[in-house]
Amino acid sequence: MARERIDLLFKQALTVYRQHPQLADRYVEHARRLSMRYKVRIPRHWRLLVCRKCKGFMVPGFTSRTRIRQRREPHLALTCLKCGWIKRVPLKSKTANLKP
Repeated sequence: MARERIDLLFKQALTVYRQHPQLADRYVEHARRLSMRYKVRIPRHWRLLVCRKCKGFMVPGFTSRTRIRQRREPHLALTCLKCGWIKRVPLKSKTANLKP
């Protein structure tokens, strides 16, 4: 029940963001509070859209910048344009690193 509501709130936040960015931030904040109250994990694809520092909604192209970096290991760098926090997501899967 709570997971369905969280999915619905994130979907609404994405559709409403262009007209009302504050309302979209409020939807995301409400979804986070629901997940904490009912101890339900937010799915990974939605978690990537929330900044861990300022808790803001990171919409690619508007409030976040997405870059592919090739440093030590290839990774996706998601930068929050509100606070400057950088989230790094590895591009290799963990199962690809295991050798038979």
